[in-house]
Amino acid sequence: MGQFLFDVDDSQRPLLSHSLWPAAYLSGIEGVPWHTQARVDGGRLIVRRDIDESGKLILPVPLTGHGISSVATCSLRPRAEPYPLTLELARGSLYNIRTQADIWRRAGLSLDERFESMLDEATSRFLDASGRELGPRLADDSVAALGLLEQAADQLSDQYASQSIAFRKQRESRLGTLVGATLSPGGAIPTHPGEFVEAFNTASIRLSWGDIETDAGRLDFDTADAAIDWAVAQGVRVIGGPLLDFHEKVLPHWVYLLEGQFHAFLDAINHFAEQVVKRYKGRVQIWNPASGLNTPGPIRLTEEEVMQVATTLTQTIRRQDPQTPVIFSFDQPHGEYLAHHRDGISPLHFADTLARCGLGLAGLGLELRLGYTGLGTIPRNTLAIGQMLDRWATLGLPLMLQLAIPADNAPDPLASRPSDIIAAGDDQVGAVRQMKMASSILRIALAKPFVHAVVWEGWDDTVPHVLPHAGLWEAGGSRPLLPYFTRIRRELLN
Repeated sequence: MGQFLFDVDDSQRPLLSHSLWPAAYLSGIEGVPWHTQARVDGGRLIVRRDIDESGKLILPVPLTGHGISSVATCSLRPRAEPYPLTLELARGSLYNIRTQADIWRRAGLSLDERFESMLDEATSRFLDASGRELGPRLADDSVAALGLLEQAADQLSDQYASQSIAFRKQRESRLGTLVGATLSPGGAIPTHPGEFVEAFNTASIRLSWGDIETDAGRLDFDTADAAIDWAVAQGVRVIGGPLLDFHEKVLPHWVYLLEGQFHAFLDAINHFAEQVVKRYKGRVQIWNPASGLNTPGPIRLTEEEVMQVATTLTQTIRRQDPQTPVIFSFDQPHGEYLAHHRDGISPLHFADTLARCGLGLAGLGLELRLGYTGLGTIPRNTLAIGQMLDRWATLGLPLMLQLAIPADNAPDPLASRPSDIIAAGDDQVGAVRQMKMASSILRIALAKPFVHAVVWEGWDDTVPHVLPHAGLWEAGGSRPLLPYFTRIRRELLN
């Protein structure tokens, strides 16, 4: 078994205790998480994996002014002697930012003096720390370097996004990216329909099995009919799906009777998909067969059964509607769940297999729910998210980014998928922070031509919805993110 030990000075124990150390994991160079066991013993983080090989530690830590953010070390070898935790995190962050900056600079990116100065100062603080023994001075210098590097990562991402979007606008006056929001369960007509059309050129309408076939054999399409009729009348594009939302609390309540009867389950979802596609063929511009099949779901399926569900659903849609593009969505695209589920399916490998199956997929959907426990992606900065998009782009298919960030951390009784929300202090969750994080990610997505669509997972939190506090409306009116979407639509999009 490979064991990694990481120590912090007594003065930095709060940093370790306030980190999300249970979510820590090890990965190889390719970034796929390994099954990992982590525990804290005083000022020491102990991380184990089954194989005695080198790896990188990824740990979400609190950084002043940035909340929780995941930071990675460089590749380290297992050893009996502990590593200084904050020093190794600073080393990994410094290497990542300097490498990415050099790649982009060689490609023509112009980096301003503020970024260069910040990076030089962070490098100096890291070098000071690296020459010290474990103690308060090493801790202070390395933590200071980490904070500066997080700011530098934000600066680097922002400069890349600004210059890349400007370059794209030189070639096309209006970007062809689809930007939309997900409507309420069952596909209800959006509240505030005028504001929706001003902000988005696309509507993602949930045609989920659990919303439509609430009783076995009894399908209720009334709400979905109204939503699709409205979208067609408004001239916005329609993304239909997911047809199968393979998550807790959103499958039909009666489907648990089929657990252990895989072929009956497959027949039931296949029949449902046939009915939906026949009904809305010609009015849906993109089909999304399933969500969450790559993560452990409420019904236990083997890897072979998961693949069979994915291929059968896709084939059914294409048989009923061969002209409309089909994308397939993957939850937690960084694969964090693999660290705690030994038999989990790697999202990237699952997607690669589907892409090679000859199903004619038109793209891949990446579900990024930042700040939610359990169902979400552990918090990361925009640079890391952009690098994740680049990694998925190597599969050679267009990407659709499905994004959600909570604007509150209070209980949300109207959410069908309740979840605790990650926070690192009262100032780290709120509508302003939602806007800050989302706008940065939206810009990095618009900067990449292979991202063909961005969908915000939520519209109005005052009516029943899926994710807690992800909507653009609350009881007091619109949240700050909605005017930002409206401005993006007006200034950049078709």
